[in-house]
Amino acid sequence: MAVEKWGRRTSVLFVAVVSLAAGSASHAAGQGTTTGVASFYAKGEAKEYKPGLIVWGGGFVGVSIADGRKGPLHNSGWECTGETAIQDGKVLRSGGFCLVTDQDGDSINLLWERTDVPGGTVDGKTKGTYLSGTGKYTGIQGFYTFSCRLQGAMAACNITSGEYKMP
Repeated sequence: MAVEKWGRRTSVLFVAVVSLAAGSASHAAGQGTTTGVASFYAKGEAKEYKPGLIVWGGGFVGVSIADGRKGPLHNSGWECTGETAIQDGKVLRSGGFCLVTDQDGDSINLLWERTDVPGGTVDGKTKGTYLSGTGKYTGIQGFYTFSCRLQGAMAACNITSGEYKMP
């Protein structure tokens, strides 16, 4: 029953985030901090290696909304790659690349990595590091942190912290 309830919450969050991302003001450049929410849908495949090692590889798409209604993660779409190694029910490593694009078409390249390893397979914490950007994000520096809960192919995340700066 708890799983069904969580699934409904995740679906509601995803719909709410998509709705908010559909129409709002564009991002402000400069510097600042970030908190907010994000939701993702993953698609990939898992391959089992003996003894008891599973490697999932694939991609995921999502959207994010910043609490302050500005910054590089506000009203942004995400396209990401990922790989996760799990042994004996514990995530040993997880990370990948993301392209984050705002409503104006400006984008950020970033690397993400799970920070609470070894850890469980349902809840996870990640850190993303901004590598480069286009348009108003040219020269971006900084990071963000997420705390996520997985439910099947969906992930509901809180953006727990972050700092960004554009020259």
